[in-house]
Amino acid sequence: MSDLRFFLHLFKPHAWWLVGGIVLALLTAFSTIALLTLSGWFISASAIAGLGGDILLFNFMLPAAQIRALAITRTLGRYGERLVTHEATFRVLTEIRVWFFAQLIPLALGRLAESRSGDLLTRMTADIDALDALYLRLIAPAVVAAIGITAVTVFLYGYHPLISFSTAILLLIASVVIPLIFNRLGKESSAATVTLSASLRLRQLELLQGMTDLLANQAYSRFSDSFAKNSERLIETEADNNRLTALSSALTLLLSQLALLVALILVALGYKEGGLSGADIAIVLFCVIAAFELVQPLPQAMQMLGKTQAAAQRVRHLATLTPTIEIASPTKALPSCYDLHLCNVSFRYSQQLVLKNISLTIPHGAKIGIIGASGSGKTTLLQLLTRHYDPQYGEILLGDVAINQLNHDELLSCFGVLSQRSQLFAATIKDNLLIAKPLATQKELNEAITFGGLTQFIGRLPDGINTWIGESGAKISGGEARRIALARLYLKNPPLLLLDEPTEGLDADTERDVLTTLASFAQDKTLVMVTHRAVGLELVDVLYKMKQGEFRHEI
Repeated sequence: MSDLRFFLHLFKPHAWWLVGGIVLALLTAFSTIALLTLSGWFISASAIAGLGGDILLFNFMLPAAQIRALAITRTLGRYGERLVTHEATFRVLTEIRVWFFAQLIPLALGRLAESRSGDLLTRMTADIDALDALYLRLIAPAVVAAIGITAVTVFLYGYHPLISFSTAILLLIASVVIPLIFNRLGKESSAATVTLSASLRLRQLELLQGMTDLLANQAYSRFSDSFAKNSERLIETEADNNRLTALSSALTLLLSQLALLVALILVALGYKEGGLSGADIAIVLFCVIAAFELVQPLPQAMQMLGKTQAAAQRVRHLATLTPTIEIASPTKALPSCYDLHLCNVSFRYSQQLVLKNISLTIPHGAKIGIIGASGSGKTTLLQLLTRHYDPQYGEILLGDVAINQLNHDELLSCFGVLSQRSQLFAATIKDNLLIAKPLATQKELNEAITFGGLTQFIGRLPDGINTWIGESGAKISGGEARRIALARLYLKNPPLLLLDEPTEGLDADTERDVLTTLASFAQDKTLVMVTHRAVGLELVDVLYKMKQGEFRHEI
């Protein structure tokens, strides 16, 4: 329950919407009970008046008008309740999403790389959506039931105390005991629904993304069989939940019928003793029947509470992870020079030491290359410069200021990164370029396009720079994607360039064009290039070799 309580503080900004939804739900519930009770009394009183010969003295107009008013109130109340409670729920979910994304920002550079993208997507969507049950299916119905049961008990007490007490006891069993029992019975299966659903979405995403490789390796049938088994387990779990839901509904119905039976016996005795009239009997019985509508949603809500708790736990766990870097407060201003100094820097992932006592000075404008086999620590070194991580030992300085004392956004504004995995977004070419400089003019865009060697490519497209390139640039070639990333780098125009295998996977002509472009662009900038190949080393003036996390020697 602590995970659910954790999210309740996010409800506070929308408290009036939440309270308004509960008030309208109460209005609807009371209108429903009053409508059925008054209708029963009206029919019975009319029949008794007719049998007794007092039909002309019976006031038909007032109760008929009251019934119409209650019917209209119930309809408007139901509509208003749905409108306000769902609006409140959507506002709360929006608040949670905004909070969640704000929590993820410090985790984005290093920590989120440890999570699978499909699992992240599930937590951002399905798990947060599951939290709608916290207000809509649990808090609001529980408050309405508590107030409604109290009001019904007091109302029935005026007619017959024993009926009031017996009905209250059975309503409490239906609203407290039954839900607690089914919460315990359904806790594991409802929580398993969240885990299995997340696993199913993850496998589905992997199946779609890896379809080509699975078919090429004749592995599709094995993967699809695993996917089908996961789906079957989810269906079986949901079937178990549905059986529990049906059983809880049956027990609630049984309690309502038992309450009606007890009330029938007691009103018969009361009528025999002269304590109740025929019309009073109708009021009491129809009130007892209607009262159980207050508790009908509670057993299912409590049964599925485990699902909501599991979703809340998954969201909270991710959002409360410790960032890989600590943000300094207050921060220092950017230095006037961009010399880089690495002073005895060491870094480890878990127990694996990746960098060992690296000391290096890179004057502004220097061009250095770092060559080494895959896994030698080259990319990790670049990630330390951009503060994806902080070193466990030593420090890194920009000018005369440690980079962990700088505002992180300002630090990143000094670096331009070009790698073999530069991300393109599901948008137009123009949108992807404007990521680097949102207020770029058309002249600046044209210069970037020319710089990146995109002029002929864009000129052949019917929509030109407004062409949609698909998810991760799926509609364009790898070379064209790298050129867009290069044009984006030009628009940013940072003083420090970090190149991580910038020509990996390109054909010889595109590789040559990219390197020529980078050579002219980097003339007055610091350039740090890491690679495991000899290609592109003509860009650098000094070359270091990295082996097992150490600079072995200078070439």
